Amino acid sequence: MPASYGTDPLLRAGCEAVREGDVEAGATLLVETREDPEVRAYQAEALGRAAADRPDEIAALVEEGADPADSMLWLGHTLLARAVALPAGGAGTSPADRKAFEAALHEARIPLRESARLNPDDAAPWSALQTVAMGLGEREERERAWEEASARAPHLFPAHMTRVRSLAPTRGGSAEEMFAAAGAAADTAPEGSPLPSVLALAHAEYLRGEQRRLEREGNSAFITTMALGRLHGDAVRELFELAQGWASAAVPHVRDVQAHHLFGWAFHRAGEQDLARWHLGAVGRYVCDVPWSFFGAARTEAALAMSELGVDPRTGSGIG
Repeated sequence: MPASYGTDPLLRAGCEAVREGDVEAGATLLVETREDPEVRAYQAEALGRAAADRPDEIAALVEEGADPADSMLWLGHTLLARAVALPAGGAGTSPADRKAFEAALHEARIPLRESARLNPDDAAPWSALQTVAMGLGEREERERAWEEASARAPHLFPAHMTRVRSLAPTRGGSAEEMFAAAGAAADTAPEGSPLPSVLALAHAEYLRGEQRRLEREGNSAFITTMALGRLHGDAVRELFELAQGWASAAVPHVRDVQAHHLFGWAFHRAGEQDLARWHLGAVGRYVCDVPWSFFGAARTEAALAMSELGVDPRTGSGIG
């Protein structure tokens, strides 16, 4: 099942209630997150996806007495979820599609900025504003949002995910910048945090960019696959050390499944079957879009990897 509505049963139940029209269930959940930026950002993302068809109902919560900072954060994520579901770029995207995508991102920015104004200590709206700026290609706004988010929550997982992705060569950055940011996040992560998995994300972004370049040059899918090859050498050793360090001291975290998917993808790509099997065996039934969606349909790519490794994609456990 998709992890887009979270992996916590209470959050998934809340998202299901929101999808069925009970938006007050989501508002209640957000109230409980004010002291934990990781949980707050995580729940706001999931609730935003759940409410993607109900932005007017989320906006009306303020008039009904809900906390305005919470409601604006939720509305911003709701509008952001609607925006990222639109065609966003690439050779097959028309100028009209791009214009609609950009307009949707500008719309999402308004309540996110209001949430940040109403609750100056909250990192969550700044993390989402970083995503907005990345989508719009606004370097100065992106840098400001990153600085504001990291000042409030230095190890906030989604902020570092967006930071790494925003520095990818495909978005005007460089491989050196991207890997430096991922490496710095990994090196300074608190003990037991899943944050070091952002280095695997950097490798996925790099390979996706190279795949696109080779395809633009007219290479066949077979030649492209052969040219990209596997992760190997120092890159794998570094990932192994980071994954081992996390696993040996892991503290329960809302992004654990995401980190297992990132490490699992990387070790599968490296041909390290035992390591990949262990990580993908720890995800349960949850599939994360990132990084699998970089290379095809996320559910298909993850299921193929699990099948090759002997992991049952219905349960996430080994099958023999």
